[in-house]
Amino acid sequence: MNLKPMFLMLLSLIVMISWTTYAYTIQASVQTRDLHLPLSSDYSKERKDQATHAMIHFISNAGNNPQDPYNINSIYNIFLDYGFSTHYMIGRSGEVYQLVDEDRVAFHAGEGELSRFSGYKNNLNEHSIGIELLAIGTENEMQSMLSNQAYNLITPSNIGFTDAQYRSLNSLLDVVLNRHPAIKRNRNHIIGHEEYAPRRKTDPGKLFSWARVDFTQKHNARRGESLWAIAQKYGVSVNSLVTLNHIDPNKYLQIGQKLTIPAMYQVLPGDSLWRIASKYGVSLKTLINLNNLNPNAYLQVGQNLIIPSTTISYNVKSGDTLWEISQKYQVSIDTIIKVNNLDSSAYLQIGQKLFIPH
Repeated sequence: MNLKPMFLMLLSLIVMISWTTYAYTIQASVQTRDLHLPLSSDYSKERKDQATHAMIHFISNAGNNPQDPYNINSIYNIFLDYGFSTHYMIGRSGEVYQLVDEDRVAFHAGEGELSRFSGYKNNLNEHSIGIELLAIGTENEMQSMLSNQAYNLITPSNIGFTDAQYRSLNSLLDVVLNRHPAIKRNRNHIIGHEEYAPRRKTDPGKLFSWARVDFTQKHNARRGESLWAIAQKYGVSVNSLVTLNHIDPNKYLQIGQKLTIPAMYQVLPGDSLWRIASKYGVSLKTLINLNNLNPNAYLQVGQNLIIPSTTISYNVKSGDTLWEISQKYQVSIDTIIKVNNLDSSAYLQIGQKLFIPH
């Protein structure tokens, strides 16, 4: 009996399974650098409750060294010296460091409360994943950490957040939310430190663009699925799927075809259009136009709103103005200014990269 063909078939099958497993691992994880804090009760403890929130922070060593604020060893020593911790830290080039494993509680939130989660007063650590970004806020936000004179010594490019950090943050959130399904992909569950402790914390602050956090979901089309069925599953319109994915509604979906599901927000008691727009870092006008709302009408509890939470990049051309760009992409000038931290009185530069929510 010739076993060679059978052996080759078995070998091919093993390679195929191995490659599939490898591809899944790459997709379901993000490459991290090991920067673990000591496995001690001073920096973490065993997690007993499920994680329901992800909290975004900023951190730097600007208070001690404003001219070299992102030295990793110095920042690591800040954690050691002050006895607080975080699960992840994202560097200026997008590198992701892991300091505490997700199955342990990191000490990053401290005292505070969330109005819609009354049981979490002063104990959000037990229910959250902490993510620090190496960044520096506005001069006002940094007043408790360094003097105005020291702030002026900081290189301007070291202030705020980088494109690479937003990309890594979105990739990291994909992985974290996949492992912790109780963390919903919305602004009630993905929050800033300042929302939990507004009297003592300012991070991630005004320079952080929530519009660049991807709140959309991804869906791979299955055999026999239609746009209508997918729209019904996620509570969105067929038209929003067609527009966001640039697809022909009259053509059949292909098995495995990747679709982006628009970010949705369900109105809760006490919500207002202004509050929702502020949470997601977009203007009131953009939110109203996208949802065809009457600005004078009251929101209804349970009402679903589409949130512009993906961005495309646009390189400024000769003669461009903010008004022309806003008209082209049907977003307000105010939203473009907010997302890109622009000075409304400054001229655009040819080749300047802008991020446009859509």
